Amino acid sequence: MVVVGFAGVALSAQAQLYRYLDENGVTVLDSRVPAEYVRHGYEVLDDHGRVKETVPAAPSAEELGAMRAARAEQARQLQEDTTLLRLYSSVPDLERAKKRQLDQIDNLIATTRTNIAALRVQREGLQSKAAAQQRSGRDLDESVIHEIAEVNAEAGRLERFIAAKEQEIEEVEASFEVSRARLEMLLED
Repeated sequence: MVVVGFAGVALSAQAQLYRYLDENGVTVLDSRVPAEYVRHGYEVLDDHGRVKETVPAAPSAEELGAMRAARAEQARQLQEDTTLLRLYSSVPDLERAKKRQLDQIDNLIATTRTNIAALRVQREGLQSKAAAQQRSGRDLDESVIHEIAEVNAEAGRLERFIAAKEQEIEEVEASFEVSRARLEMLLED
C-alpha cells in the first residue's frame, strides 16, 4: 500500500512521462527515454497520462535517401519552372519560340538537301568523266575513283545529318509540348 502511494506521488510530481516500446515490443512508461530507443520514436505524456507530443521514429537510410531525392527533384523542378517563366510570359510566346527553333532546323535540312543535290551533280560529272575515259580505252584515273568515293561518303554523311535533324524535330516538338503543359499550369496559379 505504501509503495502504491509512493508511486502515485512520484507520478504526480513529474511534469511529463515518456512512453516507448522496448526491444521486445513492450510499452514502457519512464521519466526518460534511453538513447537506444529514441530512434524508434516515443510519446511525451503530461501528468494526467495524456499524449502531449509524438516524436516519430527516425527515418531509415532508404527513407533518408528518398527524402533527399525528393528535395533534389523539387529543387530541379523549381529551377525549370523559374526558367520557363523567365523565358515565356505566355503560351503564344512559347509557340513562337517553338516555331523559330523548328524553322531553324528546317532551314538546315533544306540547305543540306541542296548540298546533296550539288554532290549528285558532281558525282554525275565524275562518273561521266570516268565513262569517257573507259570509252576512249584509257585506264580509269585513280583520282576520279577516289573523288567519286569521297562524294559518296559526303552524301552519306549529309543524309545521316538530315535523319538526325528530323529526329531532333520530333524531340523539339515533344519537349515543347511538355513545356507548354507546364507553362499553362504555372500561369493558371
